[in-house]
Amino acid sequence: MFARVKTYKALARGVVLESIRRKDLWVVAILGFLILIGSGALGFFGVDGMQVFVKDLAVTVLGAFSTIVAVMTSTRLLPEEIKQRTLYPLLARPISRLDLLIGKLAGAIAVTWLAFFLLASLTSVALLSFHVRFEAIMVQYMVAKMMGLALMCAFGVMLSVYMTPSAAATTAFVFTFGSSILIRAMTSAYEVASPGMQFVFKFINAILPQFTLFDMGGRAANVGWDPVPMWVMAFLLVYLVIYGSGLVTIAWTRFNRRAL
Repeated sequence: MFARVKTYKALARGVVLESIRRKDLWVVAILGFLILIGSGALGFFGVDGMQVFVKDLAVTVLGAFSTIVAVMTSTRLLPEEIKQRTLYPLLARPISRLDLLIGKLAGAIAVTWLAFFLLASLTSVALLSFHVRFEAIMVQYMVAKMMGLALMCAFGVMLSVYMTPSAAATTAFVFTFGSSILIRAMTSAYEVASPGMQFVFKFINAILPQFTLFDMGGRAANVGWDPVPMWVMAFLLVYLVIYGSGLVTIAWTRFNRRAL
């Protein structure tokens, strides 16, 4: 068990170092710096009484940029390893393909969380400059968002096993940014469908990744809102573990049979 954990840590560390070498996190830092400049400009012109607008802008930017990092990092890991032929020395070691898959996924999550923390820190500085007080719901928003980003990484890795990197990234972006639209469309279709088709819509909705469950941005953007009950956070964690494990299993089933 400890040997596997050590293997996962080594693989994840390699992904983080590769991301630093590619300067992915530097790009995130520049984006965060632009956030600070933008907040300074807003502060110069004055935004008194606009706390809700500022908080909504902050969580929107934070969510969008961190989602982009999650998708771009997770969908290119395995295809690039295969293309650059760096996968073979790894598999020559006493590790299974499942270990490799989990280690790479852990690395993608680590890179995404690092980017999220970096953006969150700089965004916090921007919010403090407007004297926006932090509430418990903001903490819950960040925890839920981190769980959602982990699920996005698992989804991206799964897609990358079945698709080309560009197709996987495009599909991941459609589901991450357009999941709320897809769900609303299916809900509208469900209300006018026949009983047989309603079952189909229920089934499709059940198997689709529900990324919107982890997005508390709309709630966190308001002032004076109470935090959600802890059972909600526990439900999100259980959903992440079960659905994420399913995605890893689907990816491993394909990856284990793939000729390299």
